[in-house]
Amino acid sequence: MLYLRYDPLSRTGFVRLREGETAWTRRLTPHAVAEYDRRRRLLAIFVTDLDPDAAEFLRMGDEETLLGVIGRYAEPGPWEPVEAPQPARPRRGRRRARAPRPAVTPRAARPAGSRSGPGA
Repeated sequence: MLYLRYDPLSRTGFVRLREGETAWTRRLTPHAVAEYDRRRRLLAIFVTDLDPDAAEFLRMGDEETLLGVIGRYAEPGPWEPVEAPQPARPRRGRRRARAPRPAVTPRAARPAGSRSGPGA
């Protein structure tokens, strides 16, 4: 069971899961913001426009259920994978492709009677 502070008049709610220093916040939905610590552990959730049924769900739920709902319905966080996969990195140990060699320029014609080279 989670500890929920809920104000039915303003329809706001606050759930603190654990104590800790807030490293950053993340918008889960247009009505919910979560606080995380440096180890990416959820510290607290602030909810606006919270109806009584949702408040009862938060009050009667546990942390594992809450994290499952956040994972399913919330926008992805900075460490969560995005829909588009990232390009694969090249494998280690493979040689790089060599740069093309410059074109061979023709040699100047040998003068007649030259004796250097094969068959001379």
